[in-house]
Amino acid sequence: MSYPTLHEIRHAADEYWEVWERLLNAAPKLRQTIGQHSASALGWKVDGDLAPLEATERVYELGDSLYLGPVNSERSIMTVRKERAIALDTLQHIKILQRRPSRPDDALGADSLDMYVPHGTPGLAAVKTAVEELEVDVVAQSNEAHEWLSLTYEGHEFKLADHHVWDVCMKEGQALGEH
Repeated sequence: MSYPTLHEIRHAADEYWEVWERLLNAAPKLRQTIGQHSASALGWKVDGDLAPLEATERVYELGDSLYLGPVNSERSIMTVRKERAIALDTLQHIKILQRRPSRPDDALGADSLDMYVPHGTPGLAAVKTAVEELEVDVVAQSNEAHEWLSLTYEGHEFKLADHHVWDVCMKEGQALGEH
């Protein structure tokens, strides 16, 4: 298994941001609908079981904290957190996503860019209206821990949420301590 290097993360984050800017320029109503936002996490899909010991070799390079937890009883996600931004001035989290066994053909590598929307995630209908003239797939998604809107444009997925992924990690960790 190969975990991303800091260089690969920065390159992927820059690419995602360029696509995001193209989307916002092509759909000016979207910027108004979303309001203030910032990049908060980059998802990176890997094959096979996650190897936290192997990943800790990279944690020193990538981050200061690590959280590993199951999602939807099918796979695990390991979140690496850095105290300071490692890309795009605001990106502090890397989500290492285990590829779902039920989707063996899912592409590996950079998978998504999370956008933190501090004033609340806009409604699904409002976002669909803001991008109606473009080829953008917009869906509401959720798992047992949280909800978000997912926009896919030019093959790049963007996740809009009113929370950071690390907040979800801490919430899950607290729930484990209560059992």
